[in-house]
Amino acid sequence: MLLSVPTNWQQDLIPRLNKSKVSDIYGKLDKDVVGGGRPWFGVPFVSRKTVSMQVALAHKNNIKFNYLLNSVCLGNIEYTASGQKAIRKFLDWLSTIGVDSVTVAVPYLLGVIKKCYPNLTVRISLCADVSNPLQARYWEDLGADEITLSPWLVNRNFDILNRIRQSVKCGLQIYANTSCIAACPFHFSHNSSANHASRENDANMHIFLDYYKSHCLYAKIKEPWRILSSPWVRPEDLHYYRELGINKIKLADRSTKTDILLNYVEAYTNERYSGNLMNLLAGNPQYKLASIRSGLWLKLALGFNPRKTKPLLLLKYLALSKKETKEYLDNNKLDGFLDFFVQGKCKQFDCYTCGYCQEFAKKALIIPEDYRLNMKNAAEMLFEDFHSGRLFIKK
Repeated sequence: MLLSVPTNWQQDLIPRLNKSKVSDIYGKLDKDVVGGGRPWFGVPFVSRKTVSMQVALAHKNNIKFNYLLNSVCLGNIEYTASGQKAIRKFLDWLSTIGVDSVTVAVPYLLGVIKKCYPNLTVRISLCADVSNPLQARYWEDLGADEITLSPWLVNRNFDILNRIRQSVKCGLQIYANTSCIAACPFHFSHNSSANHASRENDANMHIFLDYYKSHCLYAKIKEPWRILSSPWVRPEDLHYYRELGINKIKLADRSTKTDILLNYVEAYTNERYSGNLMNLLAGNPQYKLASIRSGLWLKLALGFNPRKTKPLLLLKYLALSKKETKEYLDNNKLDGFLDFFVQGKCKQFDCYTCGYCQEFAKKALIIPEDYRLNMKNAAEMLFEDFHSGRLFIKK
């Protein structure tokens, strides 16, 4: 299976990628007219010149470049003359620098691109939450060349995966090394929040705290079996998806160090990994690039403005979000784990009556209890600060 790999914009990444397995790299500016799935301070800052150079470097190495336009909300600017002009101007630039494809989640953008930029291949984002044959067929009929399926809903549902594959001819991609929780109730709000925090000229672009990520972490620390029910795909299990006709897998994360990204690529290329599976899943703070501005810039944008937030409480939030994870998920003990899902025995998100992931967690997952309780208590205190308004309002 081919891989779609994020770019961290480091010059040492592309030359070291496995050219026979990596079909494309993907990324975006920290902010643009459309916005996307990460807040502006959560990804490295790069200039348009750097983007152009990275596209050229990818092509030099026979790798295509996919630009993310994966916002789920454009704030209705698409229905204004000035908004349409700005979107078209940005698409003109992407086309000029040789971007091969774009990823979208808004049908309007798909229509504009297919009409006016036939040179661009269009991939539907996982943010569009495509999770059944009817949705997939609808996007294909609109002109989609490839669809990234909803990891939260279909990565472990092999009946639905098969039905989707039979319903469309376009390419299908799954997100493999996700650490999101299954059937996530936060993902739409989370995506929307990040969209506004990465869209140029949005009134509240700089006002962003990752409340939903904190909830995701809390769910997994409160009930550790949720780490097992999360829709990640082990390298060893890729063959199940290949046999269904899935064309490509997406790897994350765009803010990850080069050596770690290369480890991801190696594991999913060889379809084998030994050790802590958590080290392959996106989101570990210890793997983040040192250049990311989420510390200093978030403090400057929010923490040191007493009219917006309380600095000390904000620092407590930042400390929790940067905690190094101590969960150990033994990949060697997960052989056969996915068979339960392949055979259709999963009760499809009725986890409290099923118990399969709870039982598997007992033998494959280790979490130090003192770490778990400290994280749980810290998160609960943080939510109290959020919900009471103490994080924002002086009393």
